[in-house]
Parts: sequence; C-alpha cells; structure tokens
Amino acid sequence: MRKQALYEAKQLLRSNGVGVISTHSNNLKGYPFGSVSPYLCDSDGSLYFYISDIAQHAKNLTINEKMSITIFNQADAGDQNTEGRITIVGDAVPVTSEQQDAIIEKYVRLYPAAESYKQAHDFKMWRLTAKRVRYIGGFGKIFWLEKDEWQAPTNPWDDVTETNMVEHMNEDHQDAMSLMLKQHFNIDDDKPTMGGVLTDGCYIQSQDKNYWIAFEQVCQNPTDVRKALVSLTQDARAAVA
Repeated sequence: MRKQALYEAKQLLRSNGVGVISTHSNNLKGYPFGSVSPYLCDSDGSLYFYISDIAQHAKNLTINEKMSITIFNQADAGDQNTEGRITIVGDAVPVTSEQQDAIIEKYVRLYPAAESYKQAHDFKMWRLTAKRVRYIGGFGKIFWLEKDEWQAPTNPWDDVTETNMVEHMNEDHQDAMSLMLKQHFNIDDDKPTMGGVLTDGCYIQSQDKNYWIAFEQVCQNPTDVRKALVSLTQDARAAVA
C-alpha cells in the first residue's frame, strides 16, 4: 500500500507544474510566507525553482533554507478535499555555479517563457531536497513518506544525452507524440514537442502546456527510454486506430 502511495504521489508531482511555496518570513518573524512557483522535477525526487533574488521567498530562503511546497489536483466541481495533494518539506539551497546553466536549460525547455529570465542577472536556480513528504490521495488515504522512500536514483544519463533524446523526438517523431496526446488526453495537435525526459516518464508540450506521460517501468539507460517511447507509440497507435 505504501508502494502504491509513493507511485501516486510521484505521478501527482510530475503531472502538475506549479505549487504553493511556504517559507519562513523574515519581515514578519514567526509567520509563514506563501508564494506560487513553477517547478522542475528531477528523477531523484528533487525539485528546482527559478527565482529572482528580489522575490520575497528568495530573501526568506537566503536566511532560512527550510521550506515546503504543496501541489494539488484542482477539483472541477464538488469537494476539493476528495482530490489528491502532496506537501514536500525540506531544505532549499542555490544550485552551484557549475550546475546553473545545465539546470536552467532544462527549465527553459519545459517552460519556454522563462527564456527571458536569463537576461535578468538576479535570477538563479534553487534546489529543494525533501526531508519528509505528506501525501493525501483522498479521504482515508493519508501517508507520511520518508526521505529514504522518496529519494530515488538520478538520471543515469548526462545532460547532452538527454538533450539529444529530446531533439531527436522533436525532429523525427512528432507524429508519435501526437498519437500519445490523443490517446492519453484526447488532444489533437500535429506539432507537439517533447519538453523533458525522466527515468519514469516524459513531458510532451502542446499549446503552451506540459503533459506528463508515465513509462511502464523505470528506465535504467537511454536504450530503455527508446524502448519505452516505442511501446507508448505502439499502444497509442492501436488505441487511436
């Protein structure tokens, strides 16, 4: 049951792209401060935020690195409490200068509008490492997930390999991604793009929105990713046909 909760929590995290950040207010000592931010997922369970130094939550984190982020599925109607939500509690630190450019490029690929942030010298990437995770899948489905459960291996490929995989899909396999979008989300788009690849799935972009599609199994290498994408394409082709 915990294994299923962990899977559902990770899928909820991947499927959303924005969360409510809570930091310790420096202006109002003792009070939490809430803000909203997009985030970038890593396969290992870490999250990345591209934040301006002048933002209040960035100033707060500079003094106290403890924070949380809450991500939830918005109810279309009815009781919001029946929807899944997750709160990740942990510590946030700026990404090292050696890693900044690579992480920013991944972020911009997923959120193209953030390209303009690169021209502002006060933006930097922050990384949140989870200490504990609270997952609620609805009434009676409540779990604390511990750090050793949440933490997973990072991508077993380098940034260049990931970029090559994404570019290959965008240059040669838009038709396959169109089929996947149609099958999973009933979206018609003949020119979608891939926004990123993790060990357990991929992001496909359509009309300025990211859609998460999970792989059947966690990938251990680029060959596994290729096989997973072929399998998704075959399933989508059969379903759409």
